[in-house]
Amino acid sequence: MALQELVSDGNARQYAIQRLAKLLRHPDDLAYKADDVRRKLAQEKLLIDAQLNTDVRRQFDDVQEGLELMYATGGQIGNVKTDMQQVDRLCTSAQSYLTNFDRIQKISIANRNFVRANEFYKQFNEFHQQYTHVRAMMADAKANFGQGNFNLLRLHYFLYKLEDFRNRALGFAGVNDADAEQTLSQMFGGIDELVQEFEAFLWHVAEGMYDLALRNRTNIIVQLLKVVEVEEAADRAQEREKEGAGLAHRQSVFGGSDKLSLASSALSRGPRKERRVKSYKQKLLALIHDFIDRRVSDFFKNDAKGLGEVTEVTGFVIDELAFALDAVASAFPSDYYIFDLFIDEYHQSVVKNTDALVARDLDGGEILMLLRWVREYGAAMRKELGIPKEQLKPALLEGREDSMAQEYLDIAASKIREWIKNLMKTECETFVRREDAPSMGEDGLYVTGGSIYLFEIINQNIELVTEAQRAKLLCDLVAECNKVFQDVSKQWRDLLASEKAKQIETPETVAEGLVDYTMALANEQIRSVVQAETIRDETGDRLTRSHQERFKNELSLTMDIFMNVAEAATQTLADIVFSDLRPITSALYTPEWYQDDLLQPVIETLKDYCQDFQDHLDKYLYKRLMQDLLSRFALSYVDAVAGKVKFHKGKTTEKLNLEIHRASKFFKEHVDAGAVADTLNVVRILVSVIDSTPTMIFLEFFSVKKQYPDLPLALVEDILTKRDDLEKQQLKTILESLRQKTKGDTGSSLAKQRTLFSKLKNYPPLGAATPKTGGGFF
Repeated sequence: MALQELVSDGNARQYAIQRLAKLLRHPDDLAYKADDVRRKLAQEKLLIDAQLNTDVRRQFDDVQEGLELMYATGGQIGNVKTDMQQVDRLCTSAQSYLTNFDRIQKISIANRNFVRANEFYKQFNEFHQQYTHVRAMMADAKANFGQGNFNLLRLHYFLYKLEDFRNRALGFAGVNDADAEQTLSQMFGGIDELVQEFEAFLWHVAEGMYDLALRNRTNIIVQLLKVVEVEEAADRAQEREKEGAGLAHRQSVFGGSDKLSLASSALSRGPRKERRVKSYKQKLLALIHDFIDRRVSDFFKNDAKGLGEVTEVTGFVIDELAFALDAVASAFPSDYYIFDLFIDEYHQSVVKNTDALVARDLDGGEILMLLRWVREYGAAMRKELGIPKEQLKPALLEGREDSMAQEYLDIAASKIREWIKNLMKTECETFVRREDAPSMGEDGLYVTGGSIYLFEIINQNIELVTEAQRAKLLCDLVAECNKVFQDVSKQWRDLLASEKAKQIETPETVAEGLVDYTMALANEQIRSVVQAETIRDETGDRLTRSHQERFKNELSLTMDIFMNVAEAATQTLADIVFSDLRPITSALYTPEWYQDDLLQPVIETLKDYCQDFQDHLDKYLYKRLMQDLLSRFALSYVDAVAGKVKFHKGKTTEKLNLEIHRASKFFKEHVDAGAVADTLNVVRILVSVIDSTPTMIFLEFFSVKKQYPDLPLALVEDILTKRDDLEKQQLKTILESLRQKTKGDTGSSLAKQRTLFSKLKNYPPLGAATPKTGGGFF
């Protein structure tokens, strides 16, 4: 096979690359297969070149043969022209030998006219009998319509003869007076009625085409089509006769004519009244259009019941077309292209009825059902009947899928927003009032139950869109949901901040149970995260790669939104805990702290809270919360340096070491031991700075600085200033040395090295404003 038969010139290079890629799949093939491939391609090239040479030689031979035939034809045409001129000369010379030629011609014409007039007379006498016979046949056909026991061809044959005779009689050249014309019109008046009756019966038969096919009476369909073809041929003959009459009239005006000759030619043609053009084929096609449109419309109305079962339309159309192809199409002539006509008519009717459905006000579910069906319709037609998408014109919805998808998205987003707004109203009222204890799940965790209702409507819409096979719409839907979730997240975080402020500032004015309800809210957010993750993993894997990444990214954003609320809730819990500890943390390094054991009430308070957290808070959030409490506990010791305190060398470090040991023992019950040691190390740094000698302070500071680059110099200055063992001049020298050494530090250089020191409130990171007030973590 020639290469040009395989690929076009524009794709030759790509084809060659693809072929080489198949032949040389591995790097080693270049060393071991290259020669074989080269020889094989060379042989193929030789074969292709030989075939091309043969084809070109054959083409030249054909062209030469054609030129020789054209040359020979010119000579033959010249011979025919010479022979015709000879015949014309012989005819002209022969007339001179016949002295009575005109008389013979007239006698011949008169004889032919007499024969035709006699035949016409006999037919005229038999007309009534023929008419009665045809009417009886018509009545019999009607009576036997249900059984299919009639013959359309025979009935049409006799009726056609009657109609033809009527036309010839009314158009006979010898009838010139009005009375004769009126008498003939009355005599033939029943034929028009009979023709109309036959046509009504014929179209009634055409409407029962499917029923006839079901009863294996396709022979009647064939008879019907034969009748249509005969009438179409008569219509074409009538058109040609009209054109011929116009030509004869022009010849008579400009060329002259013998009257007897004209009369003779008129009688020989069978003079007739002008026949009515019936256009049976056009009427049949119009009837098929109406018949199919009625069947499809009835199915939409009765069986599909509007949009309720619109997906059933596909099966109906496929069954109808399959039946038409198997049982009906074979009866039609090939030039009807009847199956293509059936496809077009069914599809046009489906489009019309679909447009009527779309014109109504549709809810979200109906829009999705319609979008899903439109996609399945084209695929099913291609799969079941091999009908390409390009043949189904215009397309269902005519390109309105995107606008309808956006309409659904607007409806769904509006309903989701409204539904969640009502849910949030109830949830927030319950959260603020806290009239009863929050519900408890099977695992002992506090819950609100909001996530169940929240994801019920979300899952319904996601499932509907997934079934509709609209991946882009699914991604857009999740994106719209995220907008709603962002609003919900802000509402929850604002409410948490408001309730926390009331709890801390005016606890006597708020309802009890804020801690329990905050735990329930946090747990509910984790349940929402889990449900969003399930949707992301299960539904995302069913999408195409082109939409899978976006879908999973949107669901990951959804998880982050819920997690933000959960983190806000745990931070609220931590804030409430340390608001209770504020009187103690504000007393750190004061005389009261040196005299009394202030750590024990802190630990007891933490024990009470942590037991509730451990019993009723999600495990993941509980670990996060305990780490947060540990960090706050350690930072409270550091931030307290900013207060009006005094450090006594030996006494302060001894008490700090003891409290670090006791706190470490408590927190190790809830947090990993390594994390406890790393976090409390910031307090140990205080000990080292307080306990270091004047000569070692410089080395101690920069040793700590290597591990904690964000250690604030202001903190070290405060510690050194509040030590009771350093003289003013000695302190001044140390501070100037430290400031000079750290002069090049900038906030940007430490941005990527943040540690726990960056979370200090009284000693913010480098570059931030330093608070003027101090004392405690709060």
